Amino acid sequence: MNTSTTNNNLISKSIFSLALLAASSSAFAETEYPENPVLRPLTLTDGTIAVGGALMWGEEKDDSRGALSLNAAYGLTDDLTLGLGGLTYRVLARPDNKTGLELAVGLGVRGYNDSFSNGDAVAYGADLNGKYVFDKNIAMTFSLGYVKWDEEQLKNKDEYRYSVGVQANVAQDWTASANYTYRDLKDFTQNSAHEVSVGLNYAYSKQTDVGVFAGYSNFDALENGYKLDNSFDRVAGIYTTYRF
Repeated sequence: MNTSTTNNNLISKSIFSLALLAASSSAFAETEYPENPVLRPLTLTDGTIAVGGALMWGEEKDDSRGALSLNAAYGLTDDLTLGLGGLTYRVLARPDNKTGLELAVGLGVRGYNDSFSNGDAVAYGADLNGKYVFDKNIAMTFSLGYVKWDEEQLKNKDEYRYSVGVQANVAQDWTASANYTYRDLKDFTQNSAHEVSVGLNYAYSKQTDVGVFAGYSNFDALENGYKLDNSFDRVAGIYTTYRF
């Protein structure tokens, strides 16, 4: 689960995507949809709609502010999901959503930055997302992605993203998650950036989840020539997701 075009910054987008991966998908998959987030698939079931929102507070250097992030997605088929940020297609499913490896490819919008004097920069990307479920209580997630930054006035920039994460049940209906992303930046002032996020999801029901999250990023917007409006060093917030 995991993309949103209305996220206010890259780190919050990464965190909210992680939260949705843990908290959302379809009401039913090949068998009855798992209430356990560790067992949930990466794509929505045919005809299922998932909507979610996150309220966050972040800091960037001496600037601090609140932000609202929204997400919605629709299952075109069991293996193809259309979201606000693009398309996700599952190329390998886990039988009956049990243990094993699951793979999906994604294509869409991956970020946005605004410059003081050089206009907007919109990120378009493609990625391979995976999930390996060891048992009903723990799973590993990973992602490999390429991003093209379409600059309004400057030379376009390239970026490669490598992510790894974990989901673990810590109590009945409570699932903790953590994720690390390495950003290999090309033609930016910075050569690389790191992002870390953690979250805690409560499965209120098969349709509804609520949770909290926090994260850190060392991507320096000002150093790379962008405004602080779409970037946070540190962020924390709450979210909810509903499926029908």
